[in-house]
Amino acid sequence: MAHMKEMMRHGPGRIYLIALLLSVVVFIAVLFMGVAELTSAGEAVILFGWMTMPLVVGVLFVIFWLVAYLIYFFFFWPYR
Repeated sequence: MAHMKEMMRHGPGRIYLIALLLSVVVFIAVLFMGVAELTSAGEAVILFGWMTMPLVVGVLFVIFWLVAYLIYFFFFWPYR
């Protein structure tokens, strides 16, 4: 809990946490809107022959978190 307070006092840490919060909100909104599930014809959307849209959205979510963490850790980490 103390680390979260320290991150909120650090400008880049605050931006990092807000980016993660927004990504969670977008992830939930996309999945609940049904955009990631089916086309208008009611068929599942498949990419690359095997990836369903919910899987693609989940992979993009994880990649976003990984990139955000790496940028914060390597460029803005205050405890070097």
